[in-house]
Order: sequence, then structure tokens, then C-alpha cells
Amino acid sequence: MDSSPTELYLPQSLSYPIKVVSLDANPQSELHRGTRLLSYSFIYIPSTPDPKPQTRFGTWDSAIQGTLKSWKIKPGDVISEKKARTTPAVVLIEPCKHGMQLGGLCVLCGKDMTNVDYTGFSDASRASIQMTHSAFGPTVSLEEAQRIERETADHLLNSRKLSLIVDLDQTIVHATVDPTVGDWIVDGQAWEARQAKKASTTPIDAANAQGNNVDADEDDCNPNWEALKDVRSFRLGPESFGPPSLRDAHRSAKGKHKMVETEGCMYYIKPRPGWKEFLRDCATKYEMHVYTMGTRAYAEEVCAAIDPDGSIFGGRLLSRDESGSLTQKSLQRLFPCDTSMVVIIDDRADVWEWSPNLLKVIPYDFFIGIGDINSSFLPKVEPLTPAVLTPTSSKAAASINRALGPSNSSESATPTAVDTSPSVPPSPVEEEIAELQTTAMLTRNNAALDAQLEERPLAKKEKELQEHEIQESQQAEHLVPETSSNIKEPSPKPEKHHKKALLKNDDYELIRIGKARLCYVHSRFFDAYDARSSENPRRKTVPASRSYDVTRIIPRLRSEVFEGVHILFSSVIPLDTQPETTEIWRLAHMFGARVSTELKSDITHVVAAKRGTVKVDMARKRGGIKIVWLAWFTDSVALWSRQDERPYFLDDPQTATTISIPPMDPQHSGYIESEDDQEPLETKETGRLELAAINWDDINDEVEAAMLESDDEDDMKSERSGMRSENVSEDEMGSENGSVNGTPRLKRKRLRSATPSDGGHANGNDEYLRSPLAKRKKLAADRSGFSRLKEGITADELVEPASNGSSPKLPMEESVDEVSEDDDDDDDDEEEEDEEEEEDDFLARDLQDWG
Repeated sequence: MDSSPTELYLPQSLSYPIKVVSLDANPQSELHRGTRLLSYSFIYIPSTPDPKPQTRFGTWDSAIQGTLKSWKIKPGDVISEKKARTTPAVVLIEPCKHGMQLGGLCVLCGKDMTNVDYTGFSDASRASIQMTHSAFGPTVSLEEAQRIERETADHLLNSRKLSLIVDLDQTIVHATVDPTVGDWIVDGQAWEARQAKKASTTPIDAANAQGNNVDADEDDCNPNWEALKDVRSFRLGPESFGPPSLRDAHRSAKGKHKMVETEGCMYYIKPRPGWKEFLRDCATKYEMHVYTMGTRAYAEEVCAAIDPDGSIFGGRLLSRDESGSLTQKSLQRLFPCDTSMVVIIDDRADVWEWSPNLLKVIPYDFFIGIGDINSSFLPKVEPLTPAVLTPTSSKAAASINRALGPSNSSESATPTAVDTSPSVPPSPVEEEIAELQTTAMLTRNNAALDAQLEERPLAKKEKELQEHEIQESQQAEHLVPETSSNIKEPSPKPEKHHKKALLKNDDYELIRIGKARLCYVHSRFFDAYDARSSENPRRKTVPASRSYDVTRIIPRLRSEVFEGVHILFSSVIPLDTQPETTEIWRLAHMFGARVSTELKSDITHVVAAKRGTVKVDMARKRGGIKIVWLAWFTDSVALWSRQDERPYFLDDPQTATTISIPPMDPQHSGYIESEDDQEPLETKETGRLELAAINWDDINDEVEAAMLESDDEDDMKSERSGMRSENVSEDEMGSENGSVNGTPRLKRKRLRSATPSDGGHANGNDEYLRSPLAKRKKLAADRSGFSRLKEGITADELVEPASNGSSPKLPMEESVDEVSEDDDDDDDDEEEEDEEEEEDDFLARDLQDWG
């Protein structure tokens, strides 16, 4: 038995400050539970209308057995509450420290640890750390935990290994309870049986079978079968889905969401591609543990599927039944003292509160849309929302952190510290609230499983895929656009004919995380260890602070992703949110970037969620700043590697056409119309903005023409004929071979306004072509006072006889209207000559004025 010193602290329940009156036990005296140690006095203030301070006295009795070695206090000392927490009162030598307990008994001496007397102190609290993988394993004290971890570290260092904690769901495997998967597996196995039978038949039998006109659809294999060949299945009974009280309450209830709690269900497990090589390679460099949010029964079945002989995990399995929390994972549950040699891989970082030991992996989503079936009660992962950190609910981990203090030094000469404060068990109300919360979360998780069993989401997705494929084939055959009128309901026959696979084996995350990350951390650790060992060959103990530490290596690896990058977020963080509290701000700093809220001189990247923001425009004007989509940031974080910015550029025309934008209302100002066909560039079918359809040359020419326009009506007419801008009619464009200055131009039509102010006509089927530039010039002339409507006109000038017998025409119409499409070529030539004469006269008048 260990006889190292034990330090006793004054209980926290005393009325501090206290004054030591006398020491009632002498050094080298034998102490038992209840032996008087000291007497003290304190000032008591009664709660009366006229309170008067009173001096009262109390005593402190020993709560443990041993031999008193020395006192750390003396009579007359005044002890505050802070000093009582930090300074021991007495040092004892115990015959047994009860550092390892099992089932309420001390493993070392066999004493009953459940006895509690008037002192209120329980010996069971001295060994509260549960560091084994079983819920019924022994509990140990902090001193014993440190000793065990030292031995484990020495064993791992000699084997050149580290510890690796592996999550199961969406990290190594993906699970579902959708019965559709079972149906597909049955179909695939039946198809393989038919193929094997055909291969074993003689040519005569094959000819007879062909003559029997067997349905050809029976030979069509489900395209998902190739990816489902390595899917494992097992059944869990109702006892695995909650405590008996929960199942009994739901067994008599009516309605949905009660199937798994009364009958159980079948699980289908898909191992991630490359899992065999990953586990085999990691086992040579790491001692591997499983830590899952699933139940114990579920975790054992999954491990039996991926590690049937136990050579990888060796029974080191921790489920939610033993972890002590349904919402958080605690590294101190398995490694309470030293985490410098522990690496974690998990698809969720929030449950670990972004531990420095964590290597986050991309979630594995083989069964489309299923997610993590064992964590449906957890909040959805929203990386762009403010972080909400939930404290670990494990009381053992909290007590460990308090005991360790600022350092985790594990020197054996340090006396054991024992706080003899009375144990305060949780109140019945607190226990009831915790039980109700646990029951609610389990019920929510079971309801999600029942929804999969009843709704069959994979079958629905496969049906949608087949219907979409049928529609595409029909459109390809008839070469007609997809509209609501020509979409036909799929016939029953194609539902059995599988063409495209819904499930695919296209994941390579385990290969990346294994070779690029875990091997790197392992090599960096032992390179630093070897360098330190060569400098101090005689050192046997492990120093408290060392360079070979996973909690330093992984954060350094993480910070290299955005090293030297200064980011400005645009339209990413909500305006009513403090930026420093958001998850994306924390991620940016965690991965080595600097982040600002304003455009500074050293900004290197603007990460935007949409175009046209003030920050984006300012960065574009300044130049030298990479303006990228938010996907550049998220992809770099997910892959732990800074991605090339070019495919993510906000202004890249090649990537701009692939960015999905929600459809816009034509009544809104952001709606864009095509000049050619008057149809929206952003179609409802695709929801994408086709920037390639905009002819920027035409727009530039029109702007240039507007800049050179004149308020004079004659100048307006001469400019329209002389400059040959894009506002000419289609016939005039054709006469010039559709080009201006040798540049091909698109033929464009504009419907002429039929309002009375424009002098247009809406009679018959006549279409009048009118330039928007001419409209703007007319409005400018009206505002400047040069409109011909304000000029005096005689009756003879108002109505002129038509030479061809047609209806009279106003002079205003003659000066403004353009040539209609159905005018003959002679009229076009005649008007062009008139326009050239007017232009010559205009130039001559200007030259005379300048002369």
C-alpha cells in the first residue's frame, strides 16, 4: 500500500474568515474518523432589525484515518476562504488512500466506501475518475490516474505510437435504417444468382431459355448494387433504444414514432471507401480507440463489422452509454491528465469544442440526405452562425481540471490533496430535470429513426432521379424545351428499370486524412521527441512542457492554412451580430488568418457571399486584392489546405455562369432583359444568370452615343444617320453587312412606344421601331424648351395633303419617326439622302460660325 503524504484542506462549508483558537491533535498521533483536529472562532451577524456581531466557536474533525505528520497552520492564524482553498491545514500519512475503487469497495484494502457519517465526507469521492471504456469499470483517484497515464505514455513511446480516438458515424461508416437499402441488396443478390446460373448452364439450356421469351427486365441490375456490395446489416432489439421506463410508456401509446422502441429495427452500415487500408495503416502508428454518440449495442455491432478479430481497437470502445453526456465528447473521459499524445478524428468539431487535438474530417454522406442517425438530437452544423459552446457535463472532468490547476505536473513527490468538504449530492429536482432532458433527446432520436422506416427517403430520391432521367430522354428525342405542357407522367415500367446510380463510391477522405494528416502529425511528434532525447539522453521523466506535444503540432498545422492571409468578410456576418462571436471569425483565426471589419491597406482577400456589395466594389477599385466566393474559405477549412483562388474568383466569367442565383421578380430593379428576344436572362428553369448573353460592345456604343448627343433636333437626326450607332433599324444594319468599323454587330429590334406623347400608333399590325436614344433626346428637348410642340404652327402646316392618298400626317411625326420594317428600299435610300444633306448643312453652318 502507498504511504505517501496526504494534505488535508479545511472544508469550504465553514463561515470564513475564521481564527484558529487551538490545535487539538499533536504530531505523530493516530487519527480516526471523528478525531478532533482544531477549534476556531468566527464572527456571526444575526439577521435582526438591530444586528449586533457575535463571536461564535466551532470545531473541525478528521474525515480520514492516518498518522498526523505536521501542521501547516498555528493558533492565532486568521484564515480566509481563498487561503483555505490554496493552503493545506495538516499533513497525514494514510495506511491506504483508496485510490482505486470498484462497486463501492476499495480495490486495495476492501473497505466499504459508501459509509457517510456526520462529517459529510465520503471516501467514494476520492476516486471519482473513470478512465476505462466500460461503464462498470473501476474508478481511480487523480494520483492513480497520473500513474496509469505515465505508464501508458512510456509504453507508447517505446512502441513509437500515439493514441487515436476515432468517431464512427460519418467518419468511418455511414448508417441508415431505410428498408429501401435492404430491398436493393435483395435485388442485387438475386441478379447475381441469375447471372451465376446463366454462366453454369449449357448452350442448349441457354437457347431454350431465350426461346421462352424471358422478360429482359429481369436481367437489369440495380445500378446501386455495385456500391452496396460491402454494406453490412444487423438488427437491434427494442432494448437498445432507451430505458425500460421509456419503452413501457410508449408501448401502450398510439400513433407514429413508436416502432423502434417496441420492435427494434434493421441497420445498414456502409464502410467508407479505403477503410481497410486506413485502419491497417493507422494501427501501426496509433493505439486506436472508438468514441461514438451511438449506443453500446450499436457500437459493438459496427466494430464487429469493421474489426471482426479485434486487432484494431482491441475492445477500446466508448459509447454514449458510458461517456456521461449526450451532447458533448470529453477527452478527459479517457485521458484525464495528459492529452499531449492523443489525436482525434471526427466529422463534428462542435461536440469537441474545437479541441487542439482534433483533426476534422469531411462528413461521409453515402446514403443521400440521411445524416448522422445517432445524433439527430444535436443542433445542425451551422458554421456561419455565432458559436454556442456547451460546457461538458462530466463532473469528473471538472473536478480533474480544478485539481490540476495551472499545470499538469505529475511528480510523485507531490503530496495528495484531499478536500474534506461534505459531498453535496444533486437534489431530487435536478435529477428529475436531467432525466427528462435525456428522455426527450432519446425520444427525438427514435422519432427520426421511425421517420426513415415509414417514409423511405431513399426510395423517394430514386424515384425523382428516374423521373428526371425520363424527362431528359423525352426532351432529347423530340428536341422540345421542357415545359409543363409536354412533360408526361412516367410509365410504371421505367420505375423498375434502373439507369443511374443514386449511391456512389466516390469518397477519398480517409486516404487524404490518413496520409496527409495523421502521418504528418506522427512524424512531427517523434522527430521532436528524438531531438529532445538526443539532447538529454539521461532524462527518464517526462517534462511538463515539451516540444513533442500534439496540442502544439495540430494547431500549428491548422494555422498554416491561411498563414499570411488578411481577410475581409462581405455579406457573410449578419449586421446585428458581433463579428468576434461568430463561428466563421473563430475559424479564420484558428486557421491562421487575420480578420478585419473594414478595408485596410494590408487586406489580401475579400471573401464575399454575393456580388455588388460596397466592400467588394471598394476592393475592386483599389486593386491588388483577391475577391473570392465564400466557398474558397469553406473548402480550404474542410480540406485543411489553402485552395487556389482562381476557380473561386468573384469576377471570373467562367465561374460566374455556374453560380446559382435565386430567381428574381421581373418587377424588381434587378431584373435583366435581353435586347434580342425580350426574355429574362435569368430563367425560372435554371435559376442561373447567363452573363454570356449580354453584348457589352453594344452597351458601350450606346453609352458613347448618349455622351455625344445634342439637344438640337437637327443634330439629333444627323447623329442618328452619321454615327451609325446601334440604334439603327435592322434593315440599315443589314445594308452595312451587320458591322461597325469592321466589328460584327448583332441585329437588334426595339418595340416603339405607342403612347400619344411619342406620336406612335397602335392601330393594326404595324410595328414602329424607335431608338431609346431618340426618346431621351425628346425628353431633354421638352425640358430645355426646344420642343416643337411649343412652336407656333399654322393650320396649313398642321395638316398637309398626302401625295399618295393616305391619311394626313403631323410634322412632328415626320421629324421623329423612324423607318418601318415594311417600307421598300426606295424609301430607305431617299431618307438616307435627306439625312446626308442635313448633315452636310449642319457641318457647313458650324464651320461658318467657327470661322
